[in-house]
Amino acid sequence: MPTKEDLRVRRTKKALFDAFMQLLCEKPFDEITVNELCDVAGIRRATFYKHYSDKYDFLTAYTRLLRDRFDRLIWNGDKPILTPDYYVAYASKVIHFIGENSAAVKNICNSNMFPAVVAIVIEQNYKDTCDRLRISVANGLQLDASIETVAAMCSGGIAACIYGWLKQGQIVDPDTVAEQVGAIVSNIIRCK
Repeated sequence: MPTKEDLRVRRTKKALFDAFMQLLCEKPFDEITVNELCDVAGIRRATFYKHYSDKYDFLTAYTRLLRDRFDRLIWNGDKPILTPDYYVAYASKVIHFIGENSAAVKNICNSNMFPAVVAIVIEQNYKDTCDRLRISVANGLQLDASIETVAAMCSGGIAACIYGWLKQGQIVDPDTVAEQVGAIVSNIIRCK
């Protein structure tokens, strides 16, 4: 059972996450330094390194935080079996987050580190999806392929759809993209 973080740790992490989004709205990811992140957050470097090994480890934690926030919005605390409806809702949350944070997303896309950032996000989503699918399978979900294959298709496929949507200039309505993602995922995850 995960332990609750103490209030100081939660405040420190919130300050770092807020500072990260502020900086990401101003410049590409590869230009953001740990020193700068700490200065904007109002914390010492030693405190940063107490929690994260580097800015890539921090990005992984930030990705996990967003995933958890989206899950709370979708599930309201319940952890039901993963279904295509979950992926429609998840894709919708991601797409709306992108729209609300377009300057930050633009700076990520324009960063020299974009491939590394995408790899971190996909890897974290893959791990999270494997964990969620294992729980869902234990609760009765039946899959036509291995958990790892389904997780790879879902996490990589959704990332590719969103990337394509961004590159095409977001000309398709976000809710339509989310529904299309759900239609594809329903062919991968079948609730028998």
